[in-house]
Amino acid sequence: MTDPFASVVSARDVYDATRETQSEVRAAVARMDRIEQAQESLRREQERHRARLDAIDRWRYALPVSALSAVVAASAAIVTALLG
Repeated sequence: MTDPFASVVSARDVYDATRETQSEVRAAVARMDRIEQAQESLRREQERHRARLDAIDRWRYALPVSALSAVVAASAAIVTALLG
């Protein structure tokens, strides 16, 4: 009976395995680069949405103050006109 583990590994076998590993690593790095680019794109898009939401919030909180100021100014003008 022959030993199944008694084989010779040649330099060509090592070279081929190395080349295959390099190819797989390059493919993995390329996928990682694409993922990082996609993440960066999503981050920029989220920042744009956040800026829009912040602008909407500023207007939403400013409107009641502006409306109250307008009512007070109108009331003051009416009182001034009636008393003056």
